[in-house]
Amino acid sequence: MGNYKAGLETKQKIFVTAKQLFYEYGFIKTTLAEIAKESDTNKAMVAYYFKNKNNLALEVYNEYMVASKVRTQNAINEKFPGCNAVLKTAIEYRIQNRNCRLNRHLNQFYHELCDTNILMKTESASVGFVENINRSYKLGLDRLEIKALALANLAVVHGLHVSRDDGYLDCSSEYLAELEIRLLFQSLRFENDFIDQCIAESRKMIDVIEVKVAKNFAVK
Repeated sequence: MGNYKAGLETKQKIFVTAKQLFYEYGFIKTTLAEIAKESDTNKAMVAYYFKNKNNLALEVYNEYMVASKVRTQNAINEKFPGCNAVLKTAIEYRIQNRNCRLNRHLNQFYHELCDTNILMKTESASVGFVENINRSYKLGLDRLEIKALALANLAVVHGLHVSRDDGYLDCSSEYLAELEIRLLFQSLRFENDFIDQCIAESRKMIDVIEVKVAKNFAVK
């Protein structure tokens, strides 16, 4: 029992250290050697618990995404009881867009994961966006379709932000968020009038939803 507890504590220490380094320096510049050194372990121990840096980063990303989703859902339920799943997703997209714009550490970490295709190679929390809508609206998508649409959406969102950051797309952050929402809902074959309504309603609701990202990806 003592060894098991010590193992869990070591794993948690490595994870917390990785979060701190990923937040401060980004995914690309952070190395396993640095994570091992700062967590007072060694590279073999890091590999034993997480295999590689990619898996560690994905766990950090998924923890953040789940925390952000839970926090956002709770805020929506409190402010707007009875809000439907599609409208909630539109608000979640706006929250994520706003937090990436306001927190350069989050923005860097997220887009470096996209640049290195980590989110394209394994299961991530982003699949939950599509799963939830599929279940709520009985769209009849199978598991493969859900994963494919989630991956396509990740690629689109990343591509749009890169194009905007590089100056190719001259548009506001709000325009980009609404375009992301529209493209996702169109891929799920919702009618344009329904999409327009969700975008307009979510635009009015977002200002009273307070979800921010603090140091080390803490969602507040």
